[in-house]
Amino acid sequence: MIEIQPAHKRELKLEQATAAHTLNRHVSVTAGPGSGKTTVLVERYLHILRENKDLSIDQIVAITFTNRAANEMRERLRAGLDAILRSATGDERRRWMRYKRTLDGAVITTIHGFCARLLREFPVEAAIDPQFLLLDSHDAAILLEASVEETLTEFISRERDLISQLAVGFGRGKLSEALVDLYRIIRGQGLSLDELAERTVASHASDESHRDELAQLDRTMTEFLGLGRLTPVAESKRTHARTNWPALRELLQAERPSLVEYCGAIESFRASARPNKTGTAGPSVEQLDKRLWGDGKVLGLVPQLCFDLFAKDFSAEVIHVLKEVDRRYRDRKEGLSALDFEDLQLRALELFSQPAVLGRATQRYRFFLVDEFQDTNSVQRELMNRLALSSAAAQSNLFIVGDRKQSIYGFRGADVDVFQQMTRALTDAGGIEQPLHLNFRSQPSLINFFNHVFSRLFQLEEPIAAEELSELGYVEFEASNEQREQVDSGPLVELLIDTTAPAEDDPRAQRTAADRDARQLAQRILSLTDPSVDGHREFRDIALLFRAMTDVQIYESVLRNANIPFQTVQGKGFYQREEIGDLIQLLRFLDNKTDELALAAVLRSPLGGVSDNALLALRCAPWIKDADNQELPRFFNQPRKLFYAVRRHNEIAFITEADHAELDRVADLLHRLIERRNHSPLADLLRFAVEESEYLTVIAANFDGAQRLANVQKL
Repeated sequence: MIEIQPAHKRELKLEQATAAHTLNRHVSVTAGPGSGKTTVLVERYLHILRENKDLSIDQIVAITFTNRAANEMRERLRAGLDAILRSATGDERRRWMRYKRTLDGAVITTIHGFCARLLREFPVEAAIDPQFLLLDSHDAAILLEASVEETLTEFISRERDLISQLAVGFGRGKLSEALVDLYRIIRGQGLSLDELAERTVASHASDESHRDELAQLDRTMTEFLGLGRLTPVAESKRTHARTNWPALRELLQAERPSLVEYCGAIESFRASARPNKTGTAGPSVEQLDKRLWGDGKVLGLVPQLCFDLFAKDFSAEVIHVLKEVDRRYRDRKEGLSALDFEDLQLRALELFSQPAVLGRATQRYRFFLVDEFQDTNSVQRELMNRLALSSAAAQSNLFIVGDRKQSIYGFRGADVDVFQQMTRALTDAGGIEQPLHLNFRSQPSLINFFNHVFSRLFQLEEPIAAEELSELGYVEFEASNEQREQVDSGPLVELLIDTTAPAEDDPRAQRTAADRDARQLAQRILSLTDPSVDGHREFRDIALLFRAMTDVQIYESVLRNANIPFQTVQGKGFYQREEIGDLIQLLRFLDNKTDELALAAVLRSPLGGVSDNALLALRCAPWIKDADNQELPRFFNQPRKLFYAVRRHNEIAFITEADHAELDRVADLLHRLIERRNHSPLADLLRFAVEESEYLTVIAANFDGAQRLANVQKL
């Protein structure tokens, strides 16, 4: 048998080699951008096979963030196996060929893919159909939203007072959306609704605390009313307080009073009964401020406790609704023998609460490699914790890669602190922490610039305790070490400095700053592409990257005026594009002929080509027969239905001949579209509309006409 020689190993830097070749301990790798983390992952995978000859390839679990990343890793492993096979012989060659043949069955997948695999391996223990259907996000959203709507309807029809108040206050639609989002967040964090209910009760005030504070307020008011002689103004205030306090006291101790009446009574009492905090009354007034009146912005402790009791009641009602939503949602999924993506994680976690299953799983899977760990959530962390760090997982090895500075999926429930928590757990279990500060991607000049700038940006403006820094999400600066050779000799970084600094709180000044920035960029682009300059660039060699696309229209306008060709990638959302909006408004009108705004948009778009003056005349100009009336202005205060006016535009005054011609055309087009609307697919309706009008010709004449035509075709 011929051993694989070290030459078969990839040449790695010391940091990379430590991370890739340490197999007897758990490893947490902090990998900055361009540090070669995928190379390390692939090399570690191959090294596991190299050092464990009795291991089958499906005992290694590689978890990536996306299916695309999983496919890339599989292909790089295939290339690595090919490189080893080129020099291997004998039994070793046969062993590596076996690995290559079984690579397609290797467990290289996303966390959801791995959980689905586990559930199908243990369907009886998980109490699920092994042939379960996995719902995509769209189908799951439809089932969940239907469950929310049904539950809301039931609660409101049963006259559940609190949920009805929320529906009135927020609006039925917004309340439904909020319940859907809340349900997803709760499940994404692995919380049970019963646990959430307990936490909610514990985090809010109790009736007992409200009674205690009210009794203290009562004593404070008694002290105030029993004070000795006061100034005439203060005495007048106290007299009012003595007269009105019993009624207010009764309202304050009422169980869940009307909040409008409650707040109004306190504010009225304050205005009439509160003296200045001077003289003998000062200490008592200060205590009354604390317990009742507050500081003028926030009311005192007693009202705050009352509000908190209301909040507890509303929270409990919302949780009650979510429990019913959960029941209906589960029933719908069970009826389809289906699971959603959250079910995969939660059911897998429930599965590992069975010691026998956990023991079999940890014997089955020996090595875990998890990429992009900074974008995992607490449920995924607990899965890895049980598989690799529990007492049943004594022979399992965990390798995680992440970078807290690159966490961007908080909106999906990812928690950047999970990476730090798991790193701490690994080191407590005897593992090591290995940073990769190398950068193979950028040239040295760029790395030096970034290190120089960010070392200053990461400095704290004021000292903060270390334990508070972690709560604030602070990450220390870590300098990158360049590994790539310098290729370009010219300056790789230029600073275009604007010497005028507008006030940050002035929106007009901010937009002016963006305009100045855009003009500077346009001038620089023109100088870079000047054909008379040696080494000039093409326009296609230049890319503009933005922190956010908020002001991208300003840059587009400036580039357009400078005659600089450009293409915006995902500048506006597809459905926010002007040409798409025109056609969507047409569909809105065809769906509902009384939609005046949609029809107005169609008339003013290239589909209609009607002027603003004609649109105003259609809406409220007098009929031609009344145009000579002496009381003409009153006709402009009698608006008419727009679609009715379009069909009778020839009888309306103040419309030009050109606009009458356009209105004849668009009225005929709308008539034919209405005839077809219930008999034609949407795509055919839109094709008919753009072909029968001059829409495509008009939008093609724009600066970005080719893009607009492509967007219309895509729609």
